[in-house]
Amino acid sequence: MPVRSDAAMLPDCLEDIQSQTVSEIEIVIVDDGSSDETPELLKRASNRDSRIRVIRTKPRGIISALNTGLAECKGKYIARIDADDRMVNTRLVKQLELMTSDPELELIGCRMEGFTDSGRITESIEKYQSWSNSLISHEQIEIDLFAECPIAHPTFFATRDLLNKLDGYSPNPWAEDYDLILRAYGTGAKFAKHPEKLVRKFHASGRLSRIESIYKRPAMFEAKAHYLLELGFLNKRRGVLIAGSGPTGRQAAHSFAKRGINILGFVDNRPGPPDRLVKSWPAWGFTDLPPAEFLDKFRDALVILAIGDSEGQRAFAELLRKLRFVENRDYVRVIYNWPPASADNV
Repeated sequence: MPVRSDAAMLPDCLEDIQSQTVSEIEIVIVDDGSSDETPELLKRASNRDSRIRVIRTKPRGIISALNTGLAECKGKYIARIDADDRMVNTRLVKQLELMTSDPELELIGCRMEGFTDSGRITESIEKYQSWSNSLISHEQIEIDLFAECPIAHPTFFATRDLLNKLDGYSPNPWAEDYDLILRAYGTGAKFAKHPEKLVRKFHASGRLSRIESIYKRPAMFEAKAHYLLELGFLNKRRGVLIAGSGPTGRQAAHSFAKRGINILGFVDNRPGPPDRLVKSWPAWGFTDLPPAEFLDKFRDALVILAIGDSEGQRAFAELLRKLRFVENRDYVRVIYNWPPASADNV
């Protein structure tokens, strides 16, 4: 667990960790240059509980803190949590049971719920949470891998062998958790989630994921474009056709174009003149879904599904499947499509 000036919420999180029903754990905490009462709180906690080991460093950032912590961990399995998040006391034992039930699993998460100190969580967070909680199996996570980070970072539970194989976290101009998952996928790692809500994720206006550029939309699309190329999705493809010419589609086009990928154009449900352009690229509009003969012209392209409207995205994906385009081979979704909120996945 990396911490920096987290004195306000750290005690509750420490209590959750120390109350886990599995007692044979080591609690490795990296204090990344705290300037409040965090060092004193950690010193008192470690004096009371010999399982707590504190490493104090200068303020070097979360990636350095995470890798410092990983280097100190001795266990076969490593779980993540942030100082302002909470977890139920059976989290670790239940994730351990899931991990050991299938020897192929290397990185798992769990369902989560959000909380905040300033009223109700936002609609956008509710939608993300609903989508994330709907992904349980490896197959579900794999299909949605390029839509958004499919496993919340504070729920990570991974083998130390996998994290060592990946050389820990890597500094990039995009989110470190998403990067680690994408690199793990590239090695053939198998994922899953525990179906219970075992972690409560805190959402605050000052949280890193809300203010740092590496966690915002442009950076996430840089990661998606980078790994779609690195993992071979564009091998023997003449370029990308982007379904959706809104902000998501335009950001996707920008990220691919800067890497030299041929942008064949946009397709959406906004009819316009035959010579319509979006950001200098052709844009074909239809009153409804495009006809089969149009999409057949792009069999040798990768279709990037970047439609923000959930119903529109579902309809376009269904059309592609009907025409025998294979998901994550012939087309990839780069924006998540949330399911209706329900007691099962929120």
